[in-house]
Amino acid sequence: MQMPNQDIHILQFGTGNFLRAFFEPMVQDLQNKNIPLNICMIQSTGGNTLEKLKTQNFEYHVCVAGIKNGKKVQDIQKITCVKDGLALPNDQEKFLDFASDPKVKWIISNVTEAGMVWKEEGALEEFAESFAGRIAQWLIQRFERLPEAETVILPCELIPKNGDLLKDFVVKHAQNWNQPSEFFTWLGQKVFFFNNLVDRIVPGFPHHLELKEKENDALLVQTEPYSFWAIEGEKSLRHLLPFLEADTEVILEENIQAYSLRKIRILNGCHTYLSAKGLMLGYQTVGEFVADQENLSRLDKMVDEEIIPFLGMDVSELQTYKKDIFARFANPFVDHRLEDIMLNATAKFKNRLLPLIPQFGKVNKGLYPEEISKGLIYLILFYLKNPKRVKDTAEVRTVLDQIPTDISTKEKIQWLTNNLFELEWNPVLEKALKEISAE
Repeated sequence: MQMPNQDIHILQFGTGNFLRAFFEPMVQDLQNKNIPLNICMIQSTGGNTLEKLKTQNFEYHVCVAGIKNGKKVQDIQKITCVKDGLALPNDQEKFLDFASDPKVKWIISNVTEAGMVWKEEGALEEFAESFAGRIAQWLIQRFERLPEAETVILPCELIPKNGDLLKDFVVKHAQNWNQPSEFFTWLGQKVFFFNNLVDRIVPGFPHHLELKEKENDALLVQTEPYSFWAIEGEKSLRHLLPFLEADTEVILEENIQAYSLRKIRILNGCHTYLSAKGLMLGYQTVGEFVADQENLSRLDKMVDEEIIPFLGMDVSELQTYKKDIFARFANPFVDHRLEDIMLNATAKFKNRLLPLIPQFGKVNKGLYPEEISKGLIYLILFYLKNPKRVKDTAEVRTVLDQIPTDISTKEKIQWLTNNLFELEWNPVLEKALKEISAE
């Protein structure tokens, strides 16, 4: 039984470093401003983070370290706003019971690009396997048990129109489960799916910093001072979003597509490009990679020639944004490990950089962009040469297991290019492979 002051208001899908250093500090800010909101974390993947949280009474610290307004910053914030946790599918009854609680109003998620996908589900009575299916089942319970309650859903996955996408999945699941027309009317009136964009670099546990909190806090997480959250919606919906009152920058705009696209293509696209390449070249962190002028020059070339021309935005503003991003990459306080960025790298490449390939080809006689092509080859090579270090979805692992064994490395790269990324082999990929082999 929870004590009265332990009421849950927010269900958070994701126990990883990012939300714990991005979202929890905002909720903590609100608690300090007498807006008491409590979180229940939901773990739906493998790992032991939830168990660690339980042993620490769901409390941990966030270290903010970096450069802000030209000055070095290193602050510690204690997080006490997480009050409960559950693991799916084991705790499915507890999860669905929250649908009956009028105090629960917000659902936040960061299940990554790999988790925000469509998956056919079984009967409604069978607990869904996919994130979207579970949200649909929870909302069906909400409709049946507590139809008067409002629900606010903020999926923080780095996918354009993430709120719309999740709502489409929920509607499709509900249709497959033959929900009545009243459910869909209620969904449009009482459930608010917000498109949104999150932006903060979170490298994780600060192994390289001297902090006394490291001794007793296994979940201490480091982040940079910069924090930005753009939420798309009418100003009249401001009352649904108390997070706008947090100390970090949270904005509500009627259209955030420009913010979303530039961040996913430039910041996250660069991360995806340099992670596999950096690991193959022997680097361990983003900072080490960009400290090499040749690497930085290649990164700059990719953004200038292969990304910015296809964003349809003011070039001078994008150049300023790029310079700010590169400065954040070089933050001396941040030890952002490339292996961490490689989590679910296939879905990340498909979402962040793959869409640029046909766009580039349309104005370049069908040729692929050089640097993005190199990034793809490096990613595939990393997977081929380091099978035990691959941290990707079961679907990706299944494809990797199907690679023919009696063919050359080049043929395996060609096979994965087609079967994993649905790309035809291209002269630019051929050139990229030759250059990488010669390095």
